[in-house]
Amino acid sequence: MFGFGKKKKVAEDNTIYAPVTGKVIDLSEVSDPVFAQKAMGEGLGVKPSDDRIVSPVAGTVTMVASTKHALGIKMANGLEVLVHMGVDTVDLKGAPFTISVKVGDIVNGGDAIATMDLDQVRDAGLDDVIIVVITNSADKLDHLDLTAGDTTAKSQVGSVTVKN
Repeated sequence: MFGFGKKKKVAEDNTIYAPVTGKVIDLSEVSDPVFAQKAMGEGLGVKPSDDRIVSPVAGTVTMVASTKHALGIKMANGLEVLVHMGVDTVDLKGAPFTISVKVGDIVNGGDAIATMDLDQVRDAGLDDVIIVVITNSADKLDHLDLTAGDTTAKSQVGSVTVKN
């Protein structure tokens, strides 16, 4: 058989991958106070040196913002991950972003999900940091282990453990 009609299943993967080539920073270092104070959940930031954004986790795409600056992905373990591209980039009304996934798509960690025109974001005077947060971390996350520093897209930068 050729596998036609088979539905792709979400991988059981607790790995966090770098969403972009750049430098991983602690969430407390991002310029947006809502994210820095972890009001949206635990996570990380990556200062990008490339415009290609990949999925930081394996899961199902649950949300693509109409302004294309953010995507939601639900992991098989129940963790809900927000990928937020830049700070205050909602004001750019989608111009610097090209999204390559849609709601319902199943992605693996490292799969291409978007591009962000870094020059356009920077020319607008905005922070281009890519923020990855687990929005239901208070309910579901037991532990998030991260490694800061220089990274390349698709490289493992951390792992999660969920509550029992």
